[in-house]
Amino acid sequence: MTLKSRAFIKSVQSLIGTVIGVGIFGLPYVSSQAGYFVGLGYLIILGIVSYILVHAYGQISIALNNHNRISKSVEQFLGTFWGRVASVALFCSNWGAMLAYIIIGGEFLHALLYPIIHFPVLYFQLAFFIVSAFILIGGLGFVSRMEVVSVFILLILLIVIMGGSVPYVDLNNLMYIDTSLVFLPFGVVFFAFGGLGTVPEMRDILGRHKQMIGRAIAFGLGIVGLIYLLFSAIVVGVTGTGTTEEAILGLGNVVGSWAIIVGSLIGLFAVFTSFIILGVQVMDTAIFDFKARYMSGWLWAVSVPIVLFLFGARDFINVIGFTGGVFGVIIGLLIIAMYKRAKSQLSKRALTLPDWMLDSVAVILMLGMIVTVWGVLSV
Repeated sequence: MTLKSRAFIKSVQSLIGTVIGVGIFGLPYVSSQAGYFVGLGYLIILGIVSYILVHAYGQISIALNNHNRISKSVEQFLGTFWGRVASVALFCSNWGAMLAYIIIGGEFLHALLYPIIHFPVLYFQLAFFIVSAFILIGGLGFVSRMEVVSVFILLILLIVIMGGSVPYVDLNNLMYIDTSLVFLPFGVVFFAFGGLGTVPEMRDILGRHKQMIGRAIAFGLGIVGLIYLLFSAIVVGVTGTGTTEEAILGLGNVVGSWAIIVGSLIGLFAVFTSFIILGVQVMDTAIFDFKARYMSGWLWAVSVPIVLFLFGARDFINVIGFTGGVFGVIIGLLIIAMYKRAKSQLSKRALTLPDWMLDSVAVILMLGMIVTVWGVLSV
């Protein structure tokens, strides 16, 4: 295998490892509540939206050729105020995701170890946080060494659990639709496709082959979208409207306890890897953009999620739905505004996405944020 091919594969693995995290386990629940084909529509539309956003940021990252993260890039093109807005939104988005990882990572640990260690789920959630926070100190170097193995194991386990569940699928479960919940999937699905923060790492991995980043993004998100589609279809097909918020426990009640074990292992690999990667992104932003020391950057990453958790923020679907539907949207809109401004300052050959495409994405994101906020206020 050539160095070019290795770099391409490693960059795709980096994207898949970042994107496939806790969001995958929320997809079947929101699809089962609104209707599988409603969820499928969101997967297709928001998958395309996410590709456009990540690709836009990739083009900007290559054109600038520096180590600035999103907030500094936004500041460069849109000014200090919007750079600060981007910083707040980025931190809140990553913290919200890391909080969700603590919630569900502990639930997976509980499902695996409770037959041996009879502790409440809270103890397992705290244990997940402590171990992950400690390993985060190793930074991106540790992540890059474990990522190839973890992504491979994740995909194998997903194939095992989906293959073993197919015989239990009832196609009638896929026909259900509840029009009153048609807007429910937006925040969760958009959250599940979050991968903007890994763009600088992908560019660094590709090195002198950085012009391949567009293909790497398309290939990586294409794999992610296919996995999401199949996983949601199988889980909803098996458990229907009885799908649980984390998908796995409800699946195990129908398929058998083996599915809980395998599914919980999938969850731990996905959640643990993504917790570390997002933690590294917060650390890098603090270090590169705000000149924080290494351990101060680590504290930035781990302190807020655990404080929110301890103060009672423990509803998995609400956490990822609000994080994706509000903070993720704000970041997406800033990427679009930055890209359009950059087109007037940088080479048009480097920035090729048309304005009509960017404007369409902006409309979809704004509508999604409106329905997300409306849903929160209506509760």
